[in-house]
Amino acid sequence: MIPALKAEFRKLLTVRSTYVITGLALLAIGFVSLYAEGIKGGDLAGPSASLYLASTITQHSALISILGALVALLLLTHEYRYNTITYTLTAANSRSKVLFAKITAVSVYVFGFAVISGLVGLLCITIGMTMAGHTLPNQDISILTYLGKMVFYCEGWALAALLFAALFRNQVAAIAVLLVGPNTTEVLLSLFLKEHAVYLPFTALSQVVAAPSVPGFSSITGATLSPMRGALVFCIYLVVGWAVTWLLFLKRDAS
Repeated sequence: MIPALKAEFRKLLTVRSTYVITGLALLAIGFVSLYAEGIKGGDLAGPSASLYLASTITQHSALISILGALVALLLLTHEYRYNTITYTLTAANSRSKVLFAKITAVSVYVFGFAVISGLVGLLCITIGMTMAGHTLPNQDISILTYLGKMVFYCEGWALAALLFAALFRNQVAAIAVLLVGPNTTEVLLSLFLKEHAVYLPFTALSQVVAAPSVPGFSSITGATLSPMRGALVFCIYLVVGWAVTWLLFLKRDAS
């Protein structure tokens, strides 16, 4: 198992796309936090002032989750694209070990990526407010809660992206499903499901980082599930999806 883990971390950390995507994510989160949320500021005097940082989780998570998911997706689809998956499976005595090693490598990378991105975002907000002369009131959220929600959201997207990669085994198809499927498909389904649309997988996941609300302040996302229930619903979808994907990964031909 250890050789498989080392191999997956080596693949993840020796491809240029990992560093390019990570760098772009940090630059984007830094700019948005420094200028839009720091210098320009927001409602720092109204009834929602104490939830200002909590409301930024939605924007930050949405930005870095997609980019982190692309890194996860490319870890596997690169192997199918360049036909190196055969060597990977031949070198291991179990396909399950290979799949578990990829999941572990992605999970560890996304954890560090989300934590660093979250801290960069908070730091840039603070710097931007200081530059603009704004004063941030006491906030009703701890840094651990802020980062914890962001990490879970990004891990959810990354594991879903890796699932798409293992299921479709085609880079273009997996990216298309990742970028189009969750939004377009769930928006269309919500027209039929109405209030039950909140139980769709990615809609449920979004409840984890949904903007909170206080009297006189409406939630941006219109969340109807608590963060815990949203996380639980998404985990059920993820476990079932990975069970099916794991069985197919074991049975199908390597290429």
